[in-house]
Amino acid sequence: MPGGGARAAYQVGVLKAIAEIHRDHHNNPFPVLAGTSAGAINAVSLAAGAHHFSGTVLQLENMWRGLSTQDIYRADLWGVIRNAYRLARSLFNADITHERPVALLDNSPLRALLHKHINFESISLNIMNRDLDALSITAMNYNLGLSEIFFQGGPQHAGWQRWRRQGLATPIQLQHLMASSAIPTIFPPAKVGRYYYGDGALRQMTPISPAIHLGANRVLIIPANGHKRNYHHLPKPVRSPAFGQIIGQLLNSAFIDSIEMDIERLERINEMLGLIPEDLQGDMERALLPVDCLVISPSEDIDVIADQHVQELPRTLRFFLKKTGTNRGGNVSIASYLLFTKEFCGKLIDLGYQDGMAQRPEIEAFLYKDVES
Repeated sequence: MPGGGARAAYQVGVLKAIAEIHRDHHNNPFPVLAGTSAGAINAVSLAAGAHHFSGTVLQLENMWRGLSTQDIYRADLWGVIRNAYRLARSLFNADITHERPVALLDNSPLRALLHKHINFESISLNIMNRDLDALSITAMNYNLGLSEIFFQGGPQHAGWQRWRRQGLATPIQLQHLMASSAIPTIFPPAKVGRYYYGDGALRQMTPISPAIHLGANRVLIIPANGHKRNYHHLPKPVRSPAFGQIIGQLLNSAFIDSIEMDIERLERINEMLGLIPEDLQGDMERALLPVDCLVISPSEDIDVIADQHVQELPRTLRFFLKKTGTNRGGNVSIASYLLFTKEFCGKLIDLGYQDGMAQRPEIEAFLYKDVES
């Protein structure tokens, strides 16, 4: 489950559909869970409640449906102005960050929310009781400049190191989750050990790989994007993009591009493996195996839905988005990441449920492939 801020409510709707499809089975259908940013919140929640999948999904839905922006971040006028001032000063004076991390918004309410709703100690118990094999969440190490995957469980000696990314075995705690969900410049970096971390979507070039490292041989991916536009018929730009539009595209590139590219890469590798004759495979089968992949993504454009709910944001944020040009020309990408409101999240949950049920045959084939075979 990749990130996307408030967009991750869509994942909860898909999980709700899966829980309904899986209701005659009492086990956790996902032995390996992997998430990034807000997707990590959903993944860790499922891991902590892996002993009761359907009940955990219901609790997760209730939490998302009951959200307000005040539960995630503080958006009072003077607080936003003070944070914006410190953020601007830090561009010319790096010593500002020595006092405390800089960001536009204070996300300390999110820490309190996660502490209340997630029992992190249950993750170890569920792994010991074999209700769960492994959990991983990804964060970006600002100091070392690499993507770090914190994982718990999985095969013995499952740690790995690749170019600009590494897997670190550790009990998943609240600070790891705060680090993974720290959207750059919007939420402050989170400290884990000696280092400061930001949103795991940054520099995450292969978001599917942690699940495979931890033993998955097929993966279900629920990105909070995926609406296919007809780019040839989009209106031509009439002016230079504003600062807010550029930041919105940077967020999209972090949260969206990497997962789409990794899905395409996985499909291409599977196709190549399928072209190798059986008599020539030899020992290759032990090195490279096809990985089945099922993607459930929004059938509607989430940016368009966000445009209908942007007035639900706090007034200070609406003012900021307007002045930075974020909503110019209907581009509300930043707003869609920050719309932690009952109405917007509820609509995304309903959309995810509808899309999940629409793909019920594919989900059943994915979940029960081993049973059928």
